[in-house]
Amino acid sequence: MTLLSSSAALRAAPGLGVYAATKAAIRSLARTWAAELADRGIRVNALTPGPVETPGGDELRAAFPQGDQPKAAEPAAPTPLGRAGRPDEVADTALYLAGDQSSFTTGAELYVDGGATQL
Repeated sequence: MTLLSSSAALRAAPGLGVYAATKAAIRSLARTWAAELADRGIRVNALTPGPVETPGGDELRAAFPQGDQPKAAEPAAPTPLGRAGRPDEVADTALYLAGDQSSFTTGAELYVDGGATQL
């Protein structure tokens, strides 16, 4: 089982306190479930994407006049890799966690954020 967190759980961003807190709770839940379900052979991990280019971000930015955009609508900050991620890159990591290649991985948090939270 893979739970989806967010790198927002690691940063203090005005206006995103509740969102960040819920994503941090998901990380804690993944660890707890991993411990509780291990004896049943169920693996639980958290997938934590960073900035990802999505059409929804463009639509949200367009809905607000310049300067009135909520923090979540602002363009992604550059990552050490110099760009935001793509949805397929996050999906590939989810497939890895769901597959046999990660059969010895549980209670982990995998970051798909171009190094933004680690470097």
